[in-house]
Amino acid sequence: MPEEPSVPSLTDIRTRVREKFGQRPCLWQLQAVQAILRRDKDVVCIAGTGSGKTLTFWMPLLF
Repeated sequence: MPEEPSVPSLTDIRTRVREKFGQRPCLWQLQAVQAILRRDKDVVCIAGTGSGKTLTFWMPLLF
């Protein structure tokens, strides 16, 4: 049986995003990234203009 991939903690995600993108992500962005990295469900993210949806799209690529 294949191993399930480990999902990084909120702190790990925040640290890596800050190092690579120079941005401090919001809690909703971190939670969305964790959900995406779990790969067990689809994720729908609704947020206003300028709230960071594009950053959230790119963040999982760091892992």
